[in-house]
Amino acid sequence: MMIHTPTNIALRQSGIYARANACDWQFQWPLHTHEGLEVYYFIQGRANYVIGDNIYDLLPGDMLLFNGDKIHRVNPSQDVPYIRSYVNFMPALIEQCMPSEMSKKLLSLFESPNGLLIRWSPEEREEIERFFQTLCSEIEKETFGYEWMSVTLLSQMLVRIYRKSKHLMELSRIQQPSHSQANVKRILQYLNQNYTENISLADLSKALHLNKYYMCHCFKEVTGYTINNYLMSKRIEEAKKLLLSSDQPIGSISEQLGFNTSIHFSRTFKQYAGASPQMFRKETADRQ
Repeated sequence: MMIHTPTNIALRQSGIYARANACDWQFQWPLHTHEGLEVYYFIQGRANYVIGDNIYDLLPGDMLLFNGDKIHRVNPSQDVPYIRSYVNFMPALIEQCMPSEMSKKLLSLFESPNGLLIRWSPEEREEIERFFQTLCSEIEKETFGYEWMSVTLLSQMLVRIYRKSKHLMELSRIQQPSHSQANVKRILQYLNQNYTENISLADLSKALHLNKYYMCHCFKEVTGYTINNYLMSKRIEEAKKLLLSSDQPIGSISEQLGFNTSIHFSRTFKQYAGASPQMFRKETADRQ
């Protein structure tokens, strides 16, 4: 599990971070979190997107809205180009530029714990893509008034999304998940609710009434992660939150998250986070 540092740095500096028609490829697409809210727009390729307990099988024109502190990860296919646009922003940007009642409605789009899917028709996509392109152009050029223009464009896009979200008939047409995706969703829900327990694959198989080998295969195929790696990533993400939000001793956090010993916890934390728990707490506090 990783915290996406470039996003956090950009958000702390200007409150907004955006890219349009991004086509770069990463060797790994890690489970991660970041500050702020995210509007993700899928343009081209084949990909699944995991947010919390949910898995979205993306189609071109799909948009996901979610809180950045929810564990999320895209799992794109290498067979075709993967193109997407996205904008991350701090809620304060919207709260400060419009009436309270209006900002509450727009920010409610991001309240779903497993994200919100908006599916845009081919006729609507040009408008949405133009929002991202114009927004990114303003941020990159940094010409006179770009901060105001950026917030204005973001606000206009959110209003357009809010209007779309109210069309319940459109939302009801979203494809039902495949059988394997439905089972992976059950696995995610179980892991996210019981990650502090010592869960073996046999225990998981018995609890969900799924064949162990089928369960491992479909989870890896859909999420790109093994079940054990996801479970450890979830624990480490929760450990980061406890390290930063409390003064609890390392041993107490280790026990709370279900690790057998503090040594095991520290080794696992360093493997996933790149630093020991003590160093992570110190370096993050120093940056803030």
